[in-house]
Amino acid sequence: MIRSKVSILLLMSPFVFIVPTLAQNAAIAGNAAPIAGGDAALPVSARVEPASPKMPEQAKGSVSVSETAEQQERPLSEPANIGPKVSAPAGIMEVEWKFLKTHGEDKDENVASAVLAQLTDWLKLYSDSEYADEAQLLKARLHLRLGDYKSAIVDLFKHTREYPDSKSSLDARKILNETIEKKMDKKMKAVLGAISRTPETADKAQRLALFLEELSDKAGEALYEPSVEEFREFFSRFPLYSGRDGLQLVLGNLHSKKEEYLPARLAYERLISVYPDSRFLLRTKKLLGDVLANNIKDYNAAIKVYQNITSDFPGTGEAWAAYMQLAKLSERQSQYALAVEVYEKIIALYPEEKAEVYNAFVSEARILREEIKQPKEAVEVLNKLADKFKNGKAIDALYLAAEIARKDMKDLDAEVKMYDRIASDYPSQAPKVFLAAGEAYEKNKNFDKAKEYYTKITEKYPEDPLAKKAQKYIASLTKK
Repeated sequence: MIRSKVSILLLMSPFVFIVPTLAQNAAIAGNAAPIAGGDAALPVSARVEPASPKMPEQAKGSVSVSETAEQQERPLSEPANIGPKVSAPAGIMEVEWKFLKTHGEDKDENVASAVLAQLTDWLKLYSDSEYADEAQLLKARLHLRLGDYKSAIVDLFKHTREYPDSKSSLDARKILNETIEKKMDKKMKAVLGAISRTPETADKAQRLALFLEELSDKAGEALYEPSVEEFREFFSRFPLYSGRDGLQLVLGNLHSKKEEYLPARLAYERLISVYPDSRFLLRTKKLLGDVLANNIKDYNAAIKVYQNITSDFPGTGEAWAAYMQLAKLSERQSQYALAVEVYEKIIALYPEEKAEVYNAFVSEARILREEIKQPKEAVEVLNKLADKFKNGKAIDALYLAAEIARKDMKDLDAEVKMYDRIASDYPSQAPKVFLAAGEAYEKNKNFDKAKEYYTKITEKYPEDPLAKKAQKYIASLTKK
């Protein structure tokens, strides 16, 4: 019984049949303003080809053979004159509203759900009509009746922004406050209470855009689904709004905060593609790169985005952050040549005061040594590090260079060269490095050079604890 009741409602509703050809019917009736662009101005869901009226039965022999042949030869794209035109009812918009309003009071939830769908479509067409504020309020009531209080709250907020001076405004605000009080927690009540204040601007599109931005920023996660739907309606309704790129960014951020990363990616990519001159372009590219790298894990796509940022926006904070991400991702993807290139860029473009510059030197040397197997180049990078940085960082780098020369290059001269530099630049390290140099020569059976370095310790630093050890080594070498 319930199913048949809803079926009857759907079949009898003038809205079901009239919406697809509303532009044509309005022009015929003369009482409803035609929609500019005909079906092209309707929502995609409403662009349905009208069914051809059934041809009235003809009396036997009333159609000649020539007439039948003429109709058969007519192109399919050319409409046939097969009967009188059917006129739409006068005042179609008002008739539809009255129908929806009447059935919107039905207590049957199935009927309410059916009416809600039709009412939503009606509002898309007649959002500026004299009945629109009542329809928006009815939409909220239907959502409440169906238990969807989140959509109802968004509906009511929208009512306050779109129809702030309407007759139903007080009722909308009352229901909004009551719903927030009953359904939301203390924290969200305060947030939504701030959102409900209507901005002082006469432009409806701007009011709604500011509402969407504030709603997304403060309560978008809690009211995610109805908020996203409002964005869709806004973009469809205001195609020429000058701030669409900014709203597209807000929508992407809303998806991202809700951890809906694929829709976030698409929202960011759409802004980049559709609005290449947007003032939000750089910020959006950075956000896209981060979503790709950190959430979607599409590292190669993220690398391309970050490379674009560094090339098109050099010197910006976003470019600096992009270099940092590029370095990590290129290593992760085993693109070691690219990683070295990125570290070189960081070293060349940014001052040594940044800790990341020191890390870039160390990381580049590590990759050259461990991944690309170019120890000589790694030693060169560490020497450059020692040129830029002093004290502990430089000393560590030179010791590492000496280790690479000894273990990887098997180059005694290169190893000792590092020890000599340490002793020259940092005299306090001299006894330690002279001892290391002497041991290196002794291991290679160059006893004269070993004795020479041990002697430097005993003569120049006799009070150093390593002097006694050096003296023992000298004595041992004398016996050989």
